[in-house]
Amino acid sequence: MFRVNKSELSMKDNEMKIEAKDVKVGMHVTRLDKPWLESPFMLQGFIINNEDELKVLVANCMYCYIDIHLSRTIIPTTKYRSDVTNRNVKIAPKKPLPKQTSFKLKRNYKELTEMTDELKNVRIPYKNLSNTVKEMMQSLKLNKKLDLVAIKTTLKPMVNSIIRNPDALLWLTRLRQLDEYNYSHALGCSIWAMSLGRQLGFNRNDIESLGLGGLLIDVGKTRISKKILTKKGMLTDEEFAAIKGHVQHGMDMINKESDINYKVRNMVESHHERVDGSGYPNALTNENSPLFGKIAAIVDCYDAITSDRCYAKPLSSQQAVKKLYEWRDKEFHSELVEEFIQAIGMFPAGTLVELSTGEVAVVISESRTRRLRPKVMILLNADKSEREDFIICNMLNETHSK
Repeated sequence: MFRVNKSELSMKDNEMKIEAKDVKVGMHVTRLDKPWLESPFMLQGFIINNEDELKVLVANCMYCYIDIHLSRTIIPTTKYRSDVTNRNVKIAPKKPLPKQTSFKLKRNYKELTEMTDELKNVRIPYKNLSNTVKEMMQSLKLNKKLDLVAIKTTLKPMVNSIIRNPDALLWLTRLRQLDEYNYSHALGCSIWAMSLGRQLGFNRNDIESLGLGGLLIDVGKTRISKKILTKKGMLTDEEFAAIKGHVQHGMDMINKESDINYKVRNMVESHHERVDGSGYPNALTNENSPLFGKIAAIVDCYDAITSDRCYAKPLSSQQAVKKLYEWRDKEFHSELVEEFIQAIGMFPAGTLVELSTGEVAVVISESRTRRLRPKVMILLNADKSEREDFIICNMLNETHSK
């Protein structure tokens, strides 16, 4: 979502207004003198890493706002002292949750079923989980108790499917069409997270934790006004603050449940943290951010930017993967980003592709060894006319489509 730039009277305590020509490499830009949509910058808040980025800023802005505490260079506070209101920014205390910050591959999973067979196996469980997620969100909006038993029960068949062959659920996730973004996003985050856990060789319990955490990371948004959540225009500072509050709302909800482990809690608490310390609510850096929180951050971002939201058009899978790769070591853990790309591939199941022959196909499964050679179902001829029969072509074995 996008924030409205207000006058300097509404600045946050740790912000300082500065002319663009005085910005230096290492400064953290939090706001511009124009809406983000009118700028070439993809991120709302970023570190100026080099002279090229600095030139882009100067070419597009007269002034901007710098975060004093997140910047990595000395701020000329004397010149701009009148714009600094209070540098003693209070940081929310960190929750005393155990934090697993490193990972190690433990096993190499093999596909136990064909994608088409697995798709038949998982369609009904997927629908059941979809319905459970809807019921969960609707119930929480009415301040009812979280039905953890129902969630875990419907999640288990999904874990089994991911372990057998993740392509079927990746397919369904790409094709999902739910009536509200929040339901769809919860399902997507759950499946992307479990797929990454499988790629990393996590055991079954950890994959299940990733799935549960993905379903719950945004439950706090059920406490946010629907008017704010569905606003198509830019958010005011107050509205953006309300959105950020969903993290604490989510923690308040799940802290009432004794049967949720710390890894799931880490996902809910840390999915908006960034490895460069620019995230919220605790501005955790790479060293302090928990592993499951780092995973949640990646899948939350990927699912969001590939989804059709009320305030933004979706990116293609390829565009989203490229963005994640560009953001590694800045926003997200570099190695985890690379593993995530390996897990879902450049062409995830369900992606529409145009072959070199001009034919249009849909990806039905990927090669685990050669990611640019998936198995596809050809839907349209080279002249874009619909085929009478849909043939399956394994690009791993072909130099051109049939």
